[in-house]
Amino acid sequence: MSELNTEMYAEETPANEMKGFTKSFVKRGKQKKVEDKDVTELLAYARENKLLLGAKITEKSFKKGAVEKVYVSSNCDELMLRKLEHYAAILKVDVVKVELNSDELGQKLAKPFMVSCVCVRSN
Repeated sequence: MSELNTEMYAEETPANEMKGFTKSFVKRGKQKKVEDKDVTELLAYARENKLLLGAKITEKSFKKGAVEKVYVSSNCDELMLRKLEHYAAILKVDVVKVELNSDELGQKLAKPFMVSCVCVRSN
């Protein structure tokens, strides 16, 4: 009887594929959990309205000295990343590289555009 149930879902039909029955499920590793921690922390800052989106605004905030932490997407521009790391070294601010690309980061923050860099304002 159990063989019939597994065979029923093994067939790749559009309905089963949509429900996720044909996809293989993989247990998340420690690296994924760390990423989730960074994203969770970022979303907590978003709820507090402490985020400034975009690389140019982040750079301006660094010049004002009003940055607490910086989150950078995985496909951020190299030149901008080096600038941000330089400013962060001067002000002793953490730069967190999130494993999401800019499109996924924008989706996580509920924005209809790509976000390559996010900074957390200091009080």
